[in-house]
Amino acid sequence: MKPQTRRSGLLIRELPDELLVYDQEQHRAHCLNRTAALVFQQADGTRTLDGLARALDPAAAGPDAVSAVTLALAQLADAGLLEAEPPLQNTAAGLTRRDVARRFGIAAAILLPAVVSIIAPTPAEAAATCATTCVAQPVGTPCTCIGSNPCTETCTPTGDCGSEGVC
Repeated sequence: MKPQTRRSGLLIRELPDELLVYDQEQHRAHCLNRTAALVFQQADGTRTLDGLARALDPAAAGPDAVSAVTLALAQLADAGLLEAEPPLQNTAAGLTRRDVARRFGIAAAILLPAVVSIIAPTPAEAAATCATTCVAQPVGTPCTCIGSNPCTETCTPTGDCGSEGVC
């Protein structure tokens, strides 16, 4: 098995110790910790599970590292970030972070993969909320809103609408 991550329709930003991936098709944002990010970046369709485990930690390449890679791939598949869902090995299928932590030990728990996902609004959904025209308007100018929310606030010195920045 040589898993491959998706590249089309994704916006990817590297940050210290994590990788942010925005899926433009599903309007979902995913935050990958260092371990999940490494598996995501290395799973290019040319590496096996063992190869990915060696990339993860050359000194720890073995059953435990393969379990961590398998868990990362399962999380990436759940997030829709793989080209095709990989067939998981029977020994690693259904593993949780807790299971892998027990196998690795507490000291290595930081190596456990984590993929956290949120749903982002589509541009149409974002436009349907209250928007203001306070940019470059004098303080006290009535806010003009787009959408169904009534607007009774006025522009503030910070250039937003109302005391909380919303109508």
